[in-house]
Amino acid sequence: MKTLGSTIALIGLIGSLAFPAHADDIKIGVIQGLSGAPVVVDFGESYLQGIEEAVKEYKAAGGKHNIQLIVYNDESNPQRAVQLAQRLIVNDKVPIAIGTVQSGNAAAFAPLFQEAKVPLMVGPAIATDITAKFANEKPSYIFRCSMVEKYQVEALLDWAVKNFKKIGLVHSTAGYGIFAAGEIKKGLAERGRELVAIEGVAPGVSEISPQMLKLKNAGVDLVLNFTEQFELPYKAMSKIGYKPVVAGNWGLSSDMMRNIIGKEGMEGTVMGQAIDLSNPRAIDFDKKMKVAYGAKYRWPAVAALGYDGARLVLIAIDKAGSNPAGIRDALEATDNFQAISGTPPKPYSATDHECLDRRDVFLGVWRDGRVIKLAQ
Repeated sequence: MKTLGSTIALIGLIGSLAFPAHADDIKIGVIQGLSGAPVVVDFGESYLQGIEEAVKEYKAAGGKHNIQLIVYNDESNPQRAVQLAQRLIVNDKVPIAIGTVQSGNAAAFAPLFQEAKVPLMVGPAIATDITAKFANEKPSYIFRCSMVEKYQVEALLDWAVKNFKKIGLVHSTAGYGIFAAGEIKKGLAERGRELVAIEGVAPGVSEISPQMLKLKNAGVDLVLNFTEQFELPYKAMSKIGYKPVVAGNWGLSSDMMRNIIGKEGMEGTVMGQAIDLSNPRAIDFDKKMKVAYGAKYRWPAVAALGYDGARLVLIAIDKAGSNPAGIRDALEATDNFQAISGTPPKPYSATDHECLDRRDVFLGVWRDGRVIKLAQ
C-alpha cells in the first residue's frame, strides 16, 4: 500500500508534467460538500452557484478559453475529499481547483495541491490557519476567497464588549465549534472580558433547551451561536421564553435560517458578513442570482464569494492559460478587481493569500426579513 508521502511525491511528479494538450480547453476542479447536513449543503450549493454564474458570464462574454468545471461532492468526508483532490490532480490534470465547505476537508487536501504545485482557491471553508500554514512556502499555491474565522470573531467581539454586559456561548463540540470557542475565549481575554456561561452541543443533538436554560439563568444578554445546527438555540429559546440578542457565524445570514425560524425569530440577529446589499453592484448581483436560481438561491454572502473567487481564477487563467505556476503568479498579481463581496481591488500579495482582511469583514443584522449592514 502506498503511503500518503509516496502519493504526494507521485502527484508532485505528475504536477510538473504536461497539462491539457489544447490550450483553449481548460478544466477547473471544484470540490464542495453537496450532501450531508443541511448547513453543509447550504454552504456548498451557494458557493457553487457563484462559481457557475461566473463561468456562465465568462463564456457569454466570449472568454479566451473553453472552461470546463469538473465538480465533485466530498460528502462532508475528509477521506473522500482527499481522494477527490488526488483525482483532480492525477487523473483530471486540472491546473487549478476550488473548494471546499468544511475546514477539516480543505486542510486535509491543501498539502496535496501545494506539493503538486497546483493552485487551490479555498472556499467557503473559514478556519483561520488554512492558508497561514503555507505562508512560508516559496511560493505558496494555497489561496482563499471566503470569510476568515479570526476576522469574523474579532469583529463580533469588538461589538459585543461595547454593547453587552453578560456574554455567553453555545458551540458545537465537533472540530469547528471547538476551534471557534478557543478563538472566542482568547479574543475576550484580550479585551479584558470572559464568558459568563458556555455550553457545548454534541453533533446530532436535536434539543438543547437545558443548555439554553443555563445561559438564561446566568443572565446572558448576548448569546454567541457557534453550533453546527444554527437553528437549535432559537427553537430552545422559544420553548423557555428567553429573548437575548443572538450573534455568531456568517451561516446565520442564510435565507434558510429565516425560512426555518421565521422573520420575527431572526430579527436582530448579528453575524460576520462580507457583502453589503446596499451596494449597487451587490444589489444587481442579488437580483441576477434570484432570476438564475429562484428559490434555490438562499445565500448572497456565500454565493458572492464563490462568484468573486471564480472570477479571480478566470482572470488568472486568461493571463496564464493552463500553466499552474503562471496561474498562481497571476492570482498574486491581480489588481483593480471589481468585487461583489468585500474583496478589495488587490486581493493578494506574496505574503497574504486571503481575499478578505480584517478591514474587509463587517457585521450584518437581520432587519425586516433581510440582512443589512449593522450600523455601529
